[in-house]
Amino acid sequence: MVHQVHLSSQGRVPSRNAYAYPERVQLGHVIYKVKDLPRAVADFEARGFAVEYGTVKRPYNALIYFSSGPYLELLARTGMPSLLGRLLALGPHGGAARRFLSWDRGPEGLCGLCLEGDASELEEGTTLLSGKGLRLKPKRVDPHGRELRYEVFFPDDVDLPFLMSHFSTEPRPRDFTHPNGIGSIAHVTYPMPERKRGTALRLSDDDRLELVEPGQAMTVTFDDGGVL
Repeated sequence: MVHQVHLSSQGRVPSRNAYAYPERVQLGHVIYKVKDLPRAVADFEARGFAVEYGTVKRPYNALIYFSSGPYLELLARTGMPSLLGRLLALGPHGGAARRFLSWDRGPEGLCGLCLEGDASELEEGTTLLSGKGLRLKPKRVDPHGRELRYEVFFPDDVDLPFLMSHFSTEPRPRDFTHPNGIGSIAHVTYPMPERKRGTALRLSDDDRLELVEPGQAMTVTFDDGGVL
């Protein structure tokens, strides 16, 4: 697949090496907004996916993991009160608040993209974005009793994906294929203004990611050719 990129001042199309950066993050996970989490879990299970809730008590999300590559997060809510979000949107971390509000208020469907890497890759990505955003260190205990700790960086620019470190404990199953025969996410299209694609390419060189024009749909293609 080919990323759409700017022409250089000499009219040449830059290669991926032109966007080389020491440490680059890869596709981590894709966010799929849902209105009713139990119903969404049942729906994806009926499609032949193995789904697990993010936590046992009061879950706000559920995960569809694959043995390698990006996973799918079914997100019902971010947990940020609407009034607080509107107030934060006016402050120094307004971009993160607007991102959360868009997820909470948006329609069902694909709505967000995370790029994932180790601690040094997360640091490089944050530096590339001049640290302009909100950095957090969340943790949760999953249904298997594993404490998952990680760092996440939400850029102020909501057109860009957010960044995350690897979990402290790997939750992805080994050598796993879902009951429907799907083993991985093969391709993701992500709408982004052309003027910002150079930044995205500096962040990640993942060939599974295709940047498309704003207004086009965000899509996920599985390794069996099925499209979400």
